[in-house]
Amino acid sequence: MKALIVEDNDNLARSMSTTLSEAGFSITVTNDGAKALPLLVQGGFDLLVLDLGLPEMDGISLLRKLRHQQNTIPVLIISARDTLDQRILGLEEGADDYLCKPFSLDEVVARARALVRRAKHFGNETLSCGRLEFLPDAMELRVDGQPVTLHRRELEVIEYLMINQNRLVSKDQIIDRLSTTDEPVSYAAVETYISRIRKKIGYDFGLKTVRGLGYYLAPKEAANLEPDA
Repeated sequence: MKALIVEDNDNLARSMSTTLSEAGFSITVTNDGAKALPLLVQGGFDLLVLDLGLPEMDGISLLRKLRHQQNTIPVLIISARDTLDQRILGLEEGADDYLCKPFSLDEVVARARALVRRAKHFGNETLSCGRLEFLPDAMELRVDGQPVTLHRRELEVIEYLMINQNRLVSKDQIIDRLSTTDEPVSYAAVETYISRIRKKIGYDFGLKTVRGLGYYLAPKEAANLEPDA
C-alpha cells in the first residue's frame, strides 16, 4: 500500500509517516499541494492523507483539481478546521473521510486501512456470496433480492466478511475494521453483532464460527467448517 502525506507540519508529517510505515504503508511526504499534484498525476498511490492549511496550493484546491481530473484516489483529510461547515465542504469536494486535529495516530491507521480496503476490494461494486448481496453505495444487504434491516455496525461486519469471504476472519480483524478512538469495539460486541446477523439473515447461510479462531463466510455449499454449538 502506497500513501502520499501532504502536511506542512514537519513533526506531524514524520509522526504519521512512521506510524503508517509500521502499519505496512510505503510513504511519500510533501508539504504543499503544488508539489503533490504532479506526484498524484503520475499515479501509483493507494491513499492521499491531506492537510487543508497548506502554502501555495491549499488542500481544498488540490482536492478540487484531482476530482476534476477524475482521479478517484481515496482521500483522508486531516485538519485543524473542525467546524461543521469545513467538514461538509471537504466531503462535498470529494474527500472520503475527515479527521480533525488533534487526533490519535492509531485512528489515522484505522481510517487509512478502511479507505484502502474499500477502494481495493470492491469500489462501488455489489458484493455477492451465494444468496447474499451487499450494495456498498446504499449500505444495504439483500437476501434473495430482498433488503434485510441491519444496524450500522452489523452492516459493517457483514460487509467486511463478504469482502473476505472464503477466508477465516478473526475477531481482532473485525475490531480493527470497526474501532475508532471515540467508539471502541469489544470481543463481546463482535459476538453480539454476529449473533444478530445470523438471526436476521437466517441460520441456513454459510456464516460459521470457528471455535477460538474467528468467523468464516462462504456460499453455503462451500462453507464446510464446523460452527460452535
